[in-house]
Amino acid sequence: MICEKAPLITLFGERLTKQFLSESISLLDNVIFALSPLGVLTAVVSVIRVCDSSSLRAFIGRAQEGPAEAESELLPCVSESTAELFNDGGVSRVFGRPKIVEIVAWEKDGPKTGEKSVEIGTLRQALQKGAWSASSKGAELTPEDLWDLTRLPALDIPNLSLNKGIKRRDQRWFYCTAILGAMLQAGVIIYAAITVFIFPASFKKDDKAVPAYASPFYIIGTVFLFVGMLYCAIIIERSSKEYYLKPNKQSKLYWLQPGNQHVGDQVFNAFMAVKAGPNSGMTMDLEYIKSTRIRKYDGRYVEIYSTLFFTMLGFIIQFIGLRGLHASVILAQLGATFLMSVLRTCLRTQRMAPEENKLKNERSLTSLKRQELDSFIFHLENIESFGLVSSLRQETPTDSSSDSSRTMLPQENCQLNRIIEARSRLAELTSSGHGLIVAWDDMPIRKSAQNLAATIETTMDLMSNWGAAFGKKFEFPLSFECNTHSTGSINRIHGTYPVRLLRCGDALRWRIDMNELEAIIGLWSWSLYKSDEEWSQPLNRLVGLSADEASKEETYLYFHKWIFRQTEARMVSSDMIDTKSRLFGLDSERHPQDKDVLIVRTQNCVEKMAALDIYTHFIQCVLRHVTTLGGDVDIEPHSMNSYLAQSSRINELMHCFEDCELGTREDALQCIVPVLRDQDLLPELAADSVTIRRRTEALLAQNNWESALSMTMWICQRSEGAELERSVYELGYLCRRALLSKEKAAQEQGLIYLSRILKASPRHDFLQSQAMRQPTHWGESPEFIQWWHAFSQQMGWLAWRISVNVPTLKWIQPDLKRLNTTESLTLPRAAEQSAEDIDQGRLALEEWLTLDHIDFARQLSGIEDELGFKWARQGGFNGLLYFFMMRLAEVGAKCPTLIQHAYVLAAKNHSSWAVQVLQSHEADINTLSGNNVSALVDVTVSEDILAVKTLLANGADPNGDDKAPDGRPLILAANLGFTKIVELLLQHGAIHELTDSIGLTALQWASREDRRDTAALLLSYGAEVDQIGSDHLTPLHSAVLSNQCHMAALLLENGANINAAEASFWLTPLMMAARSSFVEVLHLLLAMGADMYTRDVQGQTALDWARQNGCDETAAILEKAMQPP
Repeated sequence: MICEKAPLITLFGERLTKQFLSESISLLDNVIFALSPLGVLTAVVSVIRVCDSSSLRAFIGRAQEGPAEAESELLPCVSESTAELFNDGGVSRVFGRPKIVEIVAWEKDGPKTGEKSVEIGTLRQALQKGAWSASSKGAELTPEDLWDLTRLPALDIPNLSLNKGIKRRDQRWFYCTAILGAMLQAGVIIYAAITVFIFPASFKKDDKAVPAYASPFYIIGTVFLFVGMLYCAIIIERSSKEYYLKPNKQSKLYWLQPGNQHVGDQVFNAFMAVKAGPNSGMTMDLEYIKSTRIRKYDGRYVEIYSTLFFTMLGFIIQFIGLRGLHASVILAQLGATFLMSVLRTCLRTQRMAPEENKLKNERSLTSLKRQELDSFIFHLENIESFGLVSSLRQETPTDSSSDSSRTMLPQENCQLNRIIEARSRLAELTSSGHGLIVAWDDMPIRKSAQNLAATIETTMDLMSNWGAAFGKKFEFPLSFECNTHSTGSINRIHGTYPVRLLRCGDALRWRIDMNELEAIIGLWSWSLYKSDEEWSQPLNRLVGLSADEASKEETYLYFHKWIFRQTEARMVSSDMIDTKSRLFGLDSERHPQDKDVLIVRTQNCVEKMAALDIYTHFIQCVLRHVTTLGGDVDIEPHSMNSYLAQSSRINELMHCFEDCELGTREDALQCIVPVLRDQDLLPELAADSVTIRRRTEALLAQNNWESALSMTMWICQRSEGAELERSVYELGYLCRRALLSKEKAAQEQGLIYLSRILKASPRHDFLQSQAMRQPTHWGESPEFIQWWHAFSQQMGWLAWRISVNVPTLKWIQPDLKRLNTTESLTLPRAAEQSAEDIDQGRLALEEWLTLDHIDFARQLSGIEDELGFKWARQGGFNGLLYFFMMRLAEVGAKCPTLIQHAYVLAAKNHSSWAVQVLQSHEADINTLSGNNVSALVDVTVSEDILAVKTLLANGADPNGDDKAPDGRPLILAANLGFTKIVELLLQHGAIHELTDSIGLTALQWASREDRRDTAALLLSYGAEVDQIGSDHLTPLHSAVLSNQCHMAALLLENGANINAAEASFWLTPLMMAARSSFVEVLHLLLAMGADMYTRDVQGQTALDWARQNGCDETAAILEKAMQPP
């Protein structure tokens, strides 16, 4: 009974049947499948599922099944709806379009040198470029198939099972299996015939002879079943088309799959497989099978029904025949079926081993940031490490024999470029819109590169709008160091890669290749992650551009002035950051005792920090095209009685940074501010800045003295150099104003801040308030300590004198005494200054600084102010001198004459510093006095050349004011013959054609006053020699009228028109000399070719004029000159 039902086993075997059918790609496979088959029902159902017949699918309960399910289970092809993924050593067929890329690497010859190089691309691109082609044993590829993505989309979807998942045995094994299968099936048929026709007595059925129908039914049924199963396999196998592709150049095949990929309910890990020649080298002995879906049997119902009929009829007839035969025949058939199932399975038992995953040991690392592409490049190019070499700030010079200073070889640069270009190519291949390859846009590396590219582009657009001249293309170089390994040795490669930007489109917007940035960020960050797992922990960023800068006190000050928002800087060991290659490092406690560089802790990951370093290199390079930053500078209140420094231009750069999501405001400032400072472009922010003073005055108008003083102190605490000096002076002057205020609260605040000044410097006060342990080399220099001591003495003296001169302020004297205030300032008497002059000068300065009311009549009529200026300057009392200038500017806002007076004082004492103090307080250097005289005119008529230089160097107008034409410095200097001053004025842009109130130019005045050197200088600067003045005369006329023979000669030598006629009576110079009996001038004019026959408006010649005026001598000279030779 069991033997009779045993043939039913042939109906089943679903898994084995589906597996074999899904891997069948040839007629030989189909024949092997049909010999002693297993899974008849599965074959029949599979044909129905593969062919597009909804009625048949309904018959088997799959009416709603889509084509993708059948493709996934039964066909070897891939399509737009089915794909394959690596799954821990195996290959899984999945629905949809998962993330996986198939890469072909092939050799190519250089266009010029012929040197071999490697190019990578997709299989389609390899076919398009002729590196691969279709072989003759498969279907042909047309050019339309290669270039039209819609014709053969499966070219972009990898066939993993056929090319990597299954290690296909040699074809001889398939032939042997087919022959053995045919022999087995034939042997069973022959054996059945023997049992029926030769030894019927020995093989009875239930002690009876075998029925006559049994053997024919079995034979016919077996043949029918073979034919039916063969056609089932053929229909399924030919529902896909196979292209056999081969390389025309030495090649390799790679498959790369990202990790943590969710497809349905499955999670696929990172995988990289390679198909290459011996020793993983390139070879031409490769074959790639591309299987694509075709609808060859859709609608061919006759063939489909015939196949199904033959298959089922064959099984039924075979089953009936086997039931009538001896049990041994049934067992023989079952044995043949079992043996063929084993052989069919053995043909494809060699599968891909888990060890073939090149990312097996790096799976968790690559999945951390999805850096499979970077790992692939490391494998492709045998890279050990890759990193940026910082060029932001040159450290101390190293020995020329060191490795870092060696000469870069051209081949090294080419190799480095090839590495970056290969990674850029991968970025392009896995980007959105590239064929049917699904974009890998969720990679953190790509997101950082996109943000960096957008930031760079918007920054370039912004700076172009500022007026920076970049042309149509711009590039910034990045230097790299890469270590590769080959044959057991490490090769160190140095090179520079230029990152280019181009202006594109009608709007001329800047564009950068984002793929290049992704390549650099990816390779660099992968190298760091690979070197140490701690790189996934919180990081530190250096404050500044180098370890040397980060170790300085000044860096801490500008950090708190321009950068600090929320995250405080701290000191760590410089060993935690390799500043030669990057500005960030690990946050660890490996060196707890070493505290020598400033850092800021950050939550940014490595790829973002790498992007920030690249942006810093970019901004440094691009700012070299900017001469001045411009914009407005201000300060804004912040939390905890603090403030924020603001620059409109820095804010614009910062907004580009934030809008493109490259980082926070602090990240932006940490990149931008150190570069601006390094290139001397960081805006000045001192307490004397216009915006700061206006903000201070606004606070004082609200009687908010405490805020005004604290804001100024905040600036002093964070400033250095000249900014610190000016800010401290502003703080001191503000304390003076507070003490002299009528409000008691203001006086108290002034005393509080005055006490702080007398106790310690603002910088010392600020640093002591910080919780950070400061390095031992930080501290105030001896020069600064000496300067601060002198200033505090001056402040103490001023405060004491105020308390003495203002009766209502005597209450502050006890506090001043406790602070050891200096009650007097002594000055050694100079040889050129008497004791009386010293006392007068000190008293004048004291009066200006300690009293609100001033005797203007006395100050402007006497020399006390000048003595006071000299007293302060001689004693080195720069603070008092600064206050003096501020006081003059302050009072001068109501009395402009005082501003002119102040500039005259500063100029006569040749103090550019004092001039600049006045200018910083918006005192116009060209202000006129009550007599319409500017400071420049004042020192010009005094012939004080150094004073003139001082004013001109600081922007005084050499042309004077149009409201006071008689006060034009050039005309006055020319009139007085101050040639050196005239030259200074001309060098600073004086216009020599301007006229005074009577319409005369500088040259005309020089010619009238016989200032020959001055006239010669004016003529050398292009003064118009024949310009007619308001008196209708040219300079030559004026010289002749004044009987200035040498001046006339000078003018004639410089091209003066010797026959020029004056505008009223048409008199020429010759006529004027003749009628005035100027014999020497007459001889000069005749010698120079003057026309003796020219007539005036009355028709008279020069001779007529001489005779009319009784000038016998000049008439005789003219008559003699008229006689023919």
